Amino acid sequence: MRKSKLIFFLCLGVMLFLFSCGRTGKKSYDEMGTHGLTTRTENLQANLRSFLNKGVLIGQQYGTLEGVGWRCDSDRSDFYSICNDRPACSGYEIRGIEKDQTTNVDSISFVNIRRDVLRLFRKGGLILLTWTAPNPKGDQHLLDQWVDHVAAFLNSLQDAYLIKAPVVLFPYPLDGKSWYAHLSPEDYKHLFEQTVERLKDQGVTNALYGLSFAGVMSQNDLEKWLPTGVDVLNGALFQIAQQTDTRHDQSDLTKMLQALTHCAQEHNIVPGLMTGIEGLQDTTYFSKTLLGIIHQYRLSYVMLGRNTGEMKERHYYAPYPGVDNALIADFVKMYNDPGTIFLSRLNGLYLKKEP
Repeated sequence: MRKSKLIFFLCLGVMLFLFSCGRTGKKSYDEMGTHGLTTRTENLQANLRSFLNKGVLIGQQYGTLEGVGWRCDSDRSDFYSICNDRPACSGYEIRGIEKDQTTNVDSISFVNIRRDVLRLFRKGGLILLTWTAPNPKGDQHLLDQWVDHVAAFLNSLQDAYLIKAPVVLFPYPLDGKSWYAHLSPEDYKHLFEQTVERLKDQGVTNALYGLSFAGVMSQNDLEKWLPTGVDVLNGALFQIAQQTDTRHDQSDLTKMLQALTHCAQEHNIVPGLMTGIEGLQDTTYFSKTLLGIIHQYRLSYVMLGRNTGEMKERHYYAPYPGVDNALIADFVKMYNDPGTIFLSRLNGLYLKKEP
C-alpha cells in the first residue's frame, strides 16, 4: 500500500513539473540594461546620438503600411517601388489604443501597426510612435486608464522570442489644437512627466520619449515646454497642398530648424524633422530643398508625410509609380546622396557600439 502511494505521488510530481514547464512558454532573450530599459533600447538611446555624424535617416509616416492606391499589403512601400529601398524609419499614430479600439484615428488597424512595427524592428529600422491623447476632461482616473492601455500596447510589441521592439514615443504632441496644447508650460511638463512615470510603473522598458511640436517656436519657448527625461526633439512643418508661393513656408522652416537644432544641442537630445509638400508641385524639392536641409542641419532623421488614397486625390509626400518621372528622378538624386540613410544602409541601430 505504501509502495502504491509512493508511486502515485512520484507520478503526480512529474506531471506537475511538466505542467509548470509548459506554462512558462518560450524563454525570453530580452536582456535588461543598467537604467531600467532593455539593452536594445539603451543601445538605441546612445546610437541615435552617434548616428548624427553618419547621415540622416529618411522615412515616412506609415511608410510600409500604406501608399497611393494600396494599404496594408505585405511589406510593400512606395519608396521601394521607385528606388528599390525602404524607409529607414516609420511613424505611427496610436490614438484609439487608449479606448481599446481596433483601429487608430487614421483607420489603420492596430494588428497591422503591431505587425509592421515588429517587421521594421527585425530589419533594424527606427520606430516612431505618436499618441495624440483625447481629452479626459479633468478625470485623472480615466487618463490613468488610458495610459495603462498605451503601456499594454507598448509591452505587446515583442517578437516570438519575447524581445521587445524599442520605440520612440511622442506623447501629447504640441499641435496647437489639442487640449494639452492650451495648458501652461509647467502643467504640460507635469502631465508629460507623470505619464512617463506611469508607463514605467506599468513595466514599459522599451520606450524612449520625445517632445514633438508643430510650426515655429523660438528656442526660448521650446525650453519652457521641454520636460525632463526627453531623448528626442521633433519638429513638424508641412506645406499646404496646392500652395504656389513657398517663400513663407521656407522662412518658417528655417526658423523652426534653427530653434530645433540649437535647443537639441544645448540639452544633448536628438533632433528630428517631419516635413513635406502634399502633392509635390516642385519637381526639385528633394534634390534642392530637402537635401539643402540635410546638409545644413544636424538631424537624426527626416520623415515625410503619409502617402494615402487614390492617385487623383494627390495626398502624397513621396513619389510613387505613375507620378511624374522628373519627380521620381529627383527623389533618386536624394537617395544616392551619401548624407541620406535608407533601410539598406542602416546598420547596428540596436547594437552596442564599442568605445
